[in-house]
Amino acid sequence: MAREKEGKLVKLDYDFNTVRCCEVEYKPGKWARATAREFRSFRGNRRILNVDNPKSSFYEEYHGPTYIFDTNRISNVNTPGLSYKNGIDPRAKYTKKSNW
Repeated sequence: MAREKEGKLVKLDYDFNTVRCCEVEYKPGKWARATAREFRSFRGNRRILNVDNPKSSFYEEYHGPTYIFDTNRISNVNTPGLSYKNGIDPRAKYTKKSNW
C-alpha cells in the first residue's frame, strides 16, 4: 500500500464548489462559516449557500465524503467535529487554543 506524501505535496480534492459559502453546524441550530479545507473534513451537518440566482439564494445540505484534514483519505470516524490524522489537530501547535 502506497503511503501518501507528507508536507502538503498532494493537491487536495474538493467535491464541491469552493467559492460558495460553506457552513458547518457546530452545535444544534448553530451554524458557522468554514474554509473549504475545514468544510471537507467536518463530520456533522454541512451546507452550502447556492447563489446561482442572486434574487433567490438558498442553502443546500451537503452529503459528500468527509476527508481526514489536509489529506485525500476518506475518514471512517463518526465522532462530530473535524477529522484529523491520529486525532491530533496539526494547527494546534500554532495557536493557544483550538476552536474545534
